[in-house]
Amino acid sequence: MVRIAATELGLAVACAVALPSIEAQSLLTGGDVTIPNGVVREGDTYAATKTIRVAGRLDGDLVAAAARVIVDGRVDGDLFAAAETVDLRGPVGDSTRVVARTLDVDTVIDGDLVAAVQDLVVTEDAIIQGSVVALGPQVDIDGTVRNGAWVAAREIVIRGTLYGDVNVIADHLDLAPGARITGDLDYRTWTPLSPAAAALVEGTVRYGGPPVDEADESGTAWGVVFWFWQTLAALLTGLLVVALFRGVVQRLVVSIAEETTLGALLGFATFLVVPVAAVIAMVTLVGFPIGFAGILLFGLALYGAKLPVAVWLGDRLLGYSGRPGASRYAALALGILLLYLLFAIPYVGGLFWLAATWLGLGAIVVSGRRYLDLRAGAA
Repeated sequence: MVRIAATELGLAVACAVALPSIEAQSLLTGGDVTIPNGVVREGDTYAATKTIRVAGRLDGDLVAAAARVIVDGRVDGDLFAAAETVDLRGPVGDSTRVVARTLDVDTVIDGDLVAAVQDLVVTEDAIIQGSVVALGPQVDIDGTVRNGAWVAAREIVIRGTLYGDVNVIADHLDLAPGARITGDLDYRTWTPLSPAAAALVEGTVRYGGPPVDEADESGTAWGVVFWFWQTLAALLTGLLVVALFRGVVQRLVVSIAEETTLGALLGFATFLVVPVAAVIAMVTLVGFPIGFAGILLFGLALYGAKLPVAVWLGDRLLGYSGRPGASRYAALALGILLLYLLFAIPYVGGLFWLAATWLGLGAIVVSGRRYLDLRAGAA
C-alpha cells in the first residue's frame, strides 16, 4: 500500500507541474465563461470563474477554480479542477485531476483519473484509459478502467470492468453482479466479500482485515490530498494575482531580489509586531475596528506573501536552467511547487514556511516604503 500512496503523491506532483506551454496560456475570469460549440480555443487555459463550460474544443490544458466545471465538448490536454461540481460529458485527451464535492464522469479520459471528492460516479459508458486514484466518502465505478485502481472511501460500489490490479480501503466494498476485475484485488473492509463476489475477480483476492489497521497509511493519503489542495489553491490564486496585479507583483519580486536580507529582517519584525499591535488596539473600544481590520489584512498578507517569493524563486531556477526572462506564470508555477514541497518536509517544513513568509512580508514593507518615497518626491 505504501507504493500506491507514493504513486498518488507522484500524480499530485505531476498535477502541480503540468504547465508545459507557458506562452500559450490565458486566464479567464468573470461569472459564467463558455467556450462555445464549434469554437476551437488554442493553448492552455486558466479559469477563475463561477462556471466554466467547454462546449467547443480546447486545444490545450484546462486549469479551473470554479463553482462548476462542465465539459460537453473536448479538452485535448490535461484537466485540473477545484470546484463544487464537475461534470465531464466530453472527452479529455490526457489525465484528469479533480478536487470537488461531486464528480460525474460520462466520457472517455485518455489518461489517469485522480480525484478527491465527496461523491464520484464513473458511469457505465465511461472509459478511463489509465488508472484511477480516488479518495472520498462514496465512489461508484460502473464503467471501464484500463490500468488498475487505488480507492479509499467509506462506500465503494463496482459494477464495471477494471483491468489490472485493484487496491481498496473502505468501510464497505460491493462487487455487484456483472462486475469484473482482471488482476489481483487487495482490500481492507469491515466485512470480507462473499464467495460469489470474490469469484468476479480473475486474479488473486487478498483480504487484509478491517481498515482501522491502516490508519497511518490512510492518514498519509489524506495528507497528500490536503497538500494537493493547498498547492492547487495557491497556484490558482497566484495566477489570478499575477494577471490582475502584474506591476505590483513585479515590484515585490524586485524588492526581494535587491534587498533580500533587509526584507527578511523587516518581515520578521512585521510578523512579530503587527499581530501584537492589532490585539492591543482591539482591547480598547475605539481601537477595536482598527485592530480587527489589521488582523484581517495581516491574515491576507500572510497568505499572499508567499506568492512573490514563489515568482522570485521560480525566476532564479528558470534562469539557472537556461530560460531567463520566462513568463511570470511559469515562474509562479515552478516556485509554488517548490515552496509547497519544502513546506511538506517533516520537522523543517515550518522553517521554510517562516522564511518564505518573512521574505514576502519584508518585500511588501520595502516596496511600500519605496512607493511612499516616490510619492513624497513627486509632491
